[in-house]
Amino acid sequence: MRVVAGKLVCESLEEVLEPTRCAVVVVDMQNDAILPEGKFARAGNDVSAMLEILPRCTGFIQEARALDVLVVHVRTVTLLHGRSDSPSWLRANVSISGETEWFLEGTWGAEFCRGCEPVPGEPVVTKHRSSAFKSTDLDQVLRSSGIGTVVVIGEQTPGCVEATYRDAAYHDYYNVLVEDCVAAFDRELHEASLRIQRARHDVCRSDEAVAIWRRSRARAAAATR
Repeated sequence: MRVVAGKLVCESLEEVLEPTRCAVVVVDMQNDAILPEGKFARAGNDVSAMLEILPRCTGFIQEARALDVLVVHVRTVTLLHGRSDSPSWLRANVSISGETEWFLEGTWGAEFCRGCEPVPGEPVVTKHRSSAFKSTDLDQVLRSSGIGTVVVIGEQTPGCVEATYRDAAYHDYYNVLVEDCVAAFDRELHEASLRIQRARHDVCRSDEAVAIWRRSRARAAAATR
């Protein structure tokens, strides 16, 4: 840590990922986006990369829980008859999936994928736009838990993942993107998004984050002996 303008600022990724002040924010790991039976795949989108990250996201979530790192689940929900959508948003939705009612409230497609479901006590944030901070209680949930760093995983790297990841910084959180736990239908856009984020913010692999959390927990345990 160092002092900048009279404020204590994290310097290293180890400091940024101090587990007592981290939350893993899981973005849109829902059936419609991930599975071949979902609406995105049926509209012609390539979900192979989503299927690749599904077990990695599941494992990362389990590691976070085991190390007492807060896990927050974010889901997109679309209301019937376009009740949650403006004309501009409807146009954007059609360009992505060919229809407007994906992640439809109350349907199988809006449910979390097996392995990425919340366990009792874990917060669930519902959003209607790309960023998990837009018109939701995510910021309140994080601040109420003393969180200073948002660790983002999930689907659509150049879309909802990047929107949430950037917005975390705009809400004055340290932000870390877990590069092997994010994916997109278009692999070139995924790589382009990662390239931009690496130049601006912290990006790491899941095993690196978990190793940092384990070391911190081990140091804390040793200090209490």
